[in-house]
Amino acid sequence: MPTGGTIAAICTAPGAGVRAMVRVSGPDARACAHELCGWESPTRSVRTVRFSLAGAELPMMGIWYDRGKSYTGEDTLELAFVGNPIVARRVLDACCTIDGVRQAEPGEFSARAYLNGRLTLQQAEGIALRIAAQHDDALKAAAELLDGSHGRTCLRWSDELAGLLALVEAGVDFTDQEDVVPIAPSELAERLKMLLDELENHLGSKGGQLVRTDLPTVVLVGEPNAGKSTLMNALLGVNRVMVSERAGTTRDAISEKLDLSRDFPGADAVMLTDLAGLGDRAIDAIDAEAQTLARERISKADAIVWCDPSGCFDQASMKLPVGKPTIRVRTKSDLPGMQSRGADLSVCALESGNLAPLRRAIADAASARTGTGVGSFVPRYRRAMREAAEGIGEAIQSLDADASFIALPELVASSMRSALDALGELTGEVTPDDVLGRVFSGFCVGK
Repeated sequence: MPTGGTIAAICTAPGAGVRAMVRVSGPDARACAHELCGWESPTRSVRTVRFSLAGAELPMMGIWYDRGKSYTGEDTLELAFVGNPIVARRVLDACCTIDGVRQAEPGEFSARAYLNGRLTLQQAEGIALRIAAQHDDALKAAAELLDGSHGRTCLRWSDELAGLLALVEAGVDFTDQEDVVPIAPSELAERLKMLLDELENHLGSKGGQLVRTDLPTVVLVGEPNAGKSTLMNALLGVNRVMVSERAGTTRDAISEKLDLSRDFPGADAVMLTDLAGLGDRAIDAIDAEAQTLARERISKADAIVWCDPSGCFDQASMKLPVGKPTIRVRTKSDLPGMQSRGADLSVCALESGNLAPLRRAIADAASARTGTGVGSFVPRYRRAMREAAEGIGEAIQSLDADASFIALPELVASSMRSALDALGELTGEVTPDDVLGRVFSGFCVGK
């Protein structure tokens, strides 16, 4: 993402509204105010201006923020006017005719706020999460990022792990002296387990199990010949599953990684699984076994894509789990005479160009999973916290809690160090350029 020059963008929602706003930030914002609004030497204030547009003057509200006191930390001009999308586009185009002014890239205003010290990286992510939030849990997680409470939690985790690692590494220096034990294996295991439990809670793990480090699983379910296999091939972009007009072709569960980040930067990949068709009666013993295995996979899945070409979605016959994220998809939408009243989406798998809404829905359903913490909603946090949990879990497995000393301190220390490095990405100790790119590419233009 470029960081120089002056940027401009429409910063209100697309479409018509009561008001629209264009934001200009950078060293040439003052030139925009002067040349387009006749605003001489603007200082921090709000005033009515007349914007030169297509040979006419359009009255609007001008808001000026001095450098160091604006959202981005730069000279900033905001123009508020009647919420006509065509007018908004014309105002933006006019601003971009000023030398040095260009249209902003997604997230570039917030990126500049971060680079100029106006926001922390976590606060920037909190803004993005608040904008995208669709329920209260996501808003709560966004608030944790914005007020810094989640950052303080990550620092506490990092400090605890660093302290334990120091004790383990101190023990390496005394491996030949069994009477010198900086920390007992039982105490280390107990403290690491407490830390792992906290990570599990933020990631949304169930039942006290070790935090999952695999990909979210999404299963395609439906009656036989509902178009599940064709849809899976279309989503993957390859013919991974055999397709036939004969019902019951799929017997085994077939899984393949579906990368969603190409369409939605920052989204996780998921493990997409095509299951045997579910019917009221199995056609033979093999089909009965296939349906039993399919039910087991459904119970363990993170999200369900329910395929039904009729659009009826009869829960009584399908008997899918209640409460699990489910996307109801009317498949074979090119066929006439079918209804879509119960469907969340209608798709024709033969037209791969119309699958973007389904990909988005899969990404949202998989990211929700079961948790309510920040790690359940922000992909970067989820990845880092998974890696940290994996390292801590490996360290615990390398310990013999009943022993009087740590038998393999180097192995335990290596696993703990990997976990500490993962947490470092969240505490700001490790912030590579590719991390910044992932964070801000997920913003909308104008933020």
